[in-house]
Amino acid sequence: MRRTRRLARLFISALVAMAITWIAAAPANAAPSRGNTEGTVIFIHGYDPFGEAEFDCADYWRKARNYFKDKKNWDGNLYTYGYYHGNTNCSWNISYHDGHITDRNTSLNTIAKKMAWHIYDKYSSNNSKKVDIVAHSMGGLIVRTMLRHVALNATGWPPYLYVEDVVTLGTPHNGANSNYVWLCRDKLQCRQMTRGGSFLENLGPVTYDSDMGTDWTVMSSFNDGTVGEVSGVYPYAEHKIQYSNLPGSDDHNALRKEYSDTHRGRVKNGGEWSDYFQVAAPLERARLAVYHHASR
Repeated sequence: MRRTRRLARLFISALVAMAITWIAAAPANAAPSRGNTEGTVIFIHGYDPFGEAEFDCADYWRKARNYFKDKKNWDGNLYTYGYYHGNTNCSWNISYHDGHITDRNTSLNTIAKKMAWHIYDKYSSNNSKKVDIVAHSMGGLIVRTMLRHVALNATGWPPYLYVEDVVTLGTPHNGANSNYVWLCRDKLQCRQMTRGGSFLENLGPVTYDSDMGTDWTVMSSFNDGTVGEVSGVYPYAEHKIQYSNLPGSDDHNALRKEYSDTHRGRVKNGGEWSDYFQVAAPLERARLAVYHHASR
């Protein structure tokens, strides 16, 4: 009888120990599931080549947000994220770093790190909420830098992030056009967009996932005078889109503004480039990209 009780106690103790071990090994926050959702989208602006490093975020992303919300009845929140001291009307904005105002000489690494902690504190660590990101021009480099450092467990960065989809519009993934960076070469951020520089060399062609996986869509235009058509789709991405020509004379900004009709272009979804055909406008493709489920 005593032997039976002793064996029972040993068995129960073993079960308790196993349970404690399993609980200790389980993640504090399980990653959210992927799916077709109209969730929170964060819009990130690009480099300011003029003025004193200042944007009106509401005006910069007016057409995109109006298209999502008013024309397509997007249910989720549509926020803007800025990183210049002179910015106005941003949902969130980085104005200072280490006692200095943020401007065009503030490193993209600094901006990316602050954005990473913002997303972590407000979303990823808060009931495991996920976000989507749409970034224009240099903003796409900030997103890539953020996800790269978190994925590599860099010291001082959040332990994890949950970013389901990323769309970049005219981002200089392999450098901005040489005449563009020559004009602003005295600014650090401009130098970080220079092809062959250490910043872009460190990024390379790799796109990193968040801890829930991240589906990447990159877009460019052959008629973009700021970012070449190859640079805009340079990194690895599940979905690539190149437009031949967009309405107006400024394709670089048309990539963040154009939402109507179709335009001649081609797409690449993990295989070879398609033949040229009439592709939906950039903002419509961006909306579909942050909505549709992808299982990467």
